[in-house]
Amino acid sequence: MLPKFHTRIFENKWPSELGGVLLAFLNILLLLYATRPIGGVIATLSTWGKWMQEIVLLNIQTPGSILRPPSAEGRDILTYGFVFGVFFTALLANQFRLRREGGYIQGLTGGLLMGIGGSLAGGCTLGAFYSSVMSLSLSGFIVMAGLMIGSYIGGRFMMWQIDRQAEKLFNQDACHMKKQTAENSGKDAGKSRKKAAVITALFIIAATALLFLIGRRSFAIMLLFGVSFGVVFQRSAFCITAAFREMFMTRSTRMMQSLLISLAIGIVGFTIIKASGTIPADMYVFQSGWYNLAGSIMFGFGMTITGG
Repeated sequence: MLPKFHTRIFENKWPSELGGVLLAFLNILLLLYATRPIGGVIATLSTWGKWMQEIVLLNIQTPGSILRPPSAEGRDILTYGFVFGVFFTALLANQFRLRREGGYIQGLTGGLLMGIGGSLAGGCTLGAFYSSVMSLSLSGFIVMAGLMIGSYIGGRFMMWQIDRQAEKLFNQDACHMKKQTAENSGKDAGKSRKKAAVITALFIIAATALLFLIGRRSFAIMLLFGVSFGVVFQRSAFCITAAFREMFMTRSTRMMQSLLISLAIGIVGFTIIKASGTIPADMYVFQSGWYNLAGSIMFGFGMTITGG
């Protein structure tokens, strides 16, 4: 009974439509609790980037500040929980692997474009697009258009690459060798991943309990929200990047349909909450301008060529 449950929940992929529905309801609950939906990844990365810059440039007030990381906010705890949730579930599903497949320059270039584009657009695909559209913010719809344009350009670039490297990418012997290597090493690595998953789960439980004990109840709940988001994203393979990219590269619209279902549920939920007066009507509604479009085009291109 237990092995079947484990296989169904942690090994078999959940339908992307189910993932979209669960994510929408999680975001609605998060809005009710924290008065703000999921987002803020770019802000968290910017905070850590600024701290690292100060260390590198020795622009510090006291030597002890090197050992003090940036002060955490609710959005930061949510982001950390998200990472731990994805990591834990990937380990439990035996899907976590460190790969060395090259493409480092392209990955670095795409990452830089995503960082710059996200800063211009006002956030990443979660904050500037997903939650903003649910809030009926004009900026969210502008970002959606920019992501579509950037993904189209990135998709054309990727198809051009595939055409140039067709023989290398579709070499049957190379694929067969990779498959055999993965099968031989997978059994030994599987046990280690399960142990790492248990350790990660214990860490999440301990961190949550500690936050409750020291009076940081809101942080503990935000951590659990983040973990929940991470689990759903990983298990359903719900991917905003794939939703835009697959339309142009594989002509598949299933992920986009799942995304639209999620957005529709979120829009209804957010609207009801705002109409009830629980939170202000302009909550998570941002100013819009050319920077949303320019930044999201850069972000869309970058996320497509990096694959995430």
